[in-house]
Amino acid sequence: MGKFYESIPPELVPWILKQEMFWVATAPLSPEGHVNVSPKGVRDCFNYISPTRVWYQDLSGSGVETISHIRENGRITLMFNTFEGPPRIVRLFGTGTVHEFGTREYEELIPPEQRRPGSRAAIVVDVHKVGSSCGYAVPYYEFRGHRQALLDFFISRERADQNDEAAHAAKGLKAYWEEKNMRSIDGIPALQAAPKAAGVPSCTDVMKRAEASVNGNVPARTNGSAVSVKTGRSVERRRVEELVFAFALGVAVAAVYVRFVGVA
Repeated sequence: MGKFYESIPPELVPWILKQEMFWVATAPLSPEGHVNVSPKGVRDCFNYISPTRVWYQDLSGSGVETISHIRENGRITLMFNTFEGPPRIVRLFGTGTVHEFGTREYEELIPPEQRRPGSRAAIVVDVHKVGSSCGYAVPYYEFRGHRQALLDFFISRERADQNDEAAHAAKGLKAYWEEKNMRSIDGIPALQAAPKAAGVPSCTDVMKRAEASVNGNVPARTNGSAVSVKTGRSVERRRVEELVFAFALGVAVAAVYVRFVGVA
């Protein structure tokens, strides 16, 4: 059964922080506007401040719905769920604030050594309600690793800005923002400060790779918790074992029931 809280319970914080991805949902005020849901999956982009405040590093992309919706009405919901182990879904309902690249608030939250390639804003969420539910319908998935493609793409864009700052490089990240990230698909204003920021986007070498990899594909965890990578065969074996255990337990319960009924 679902439970609701006025703030994030302490026991949920470690679970939230170890999830490899989460979803962000926003919507415009207009009934004709498009509701948006975006997956977020780059490690260490989500951050916990307090039971009623969290934030995440918003990376650039071809769309900018979340930022535009927050600017218009502030409403935002973050959803986390597990794909391994006991099922669970957690939703953080709150009000968002956008701090764009180049602003004082952005620089305070994201120092250069923690900035990801393509980072365009810090989204701060003031949480006013938390929902926790079972998630029994969520299937099992095995975590294989984080994709590097987006980070590589924006590394090249940032290098263009660094190499040709005076000319505002046509292939730079700022030009990309001006082309893709100024308005939502409904025409709501989005980025304002970032494209005009005095500095140019850059990140340190240590942050350029999504994660160190094993055999070129599967990242090795650096926070002390290992990633379990299983083949499809091992997953099926686990499911068979679960079914056998459930069957054996059912037989045992039935035997006890028959015995007591017989005695009565």
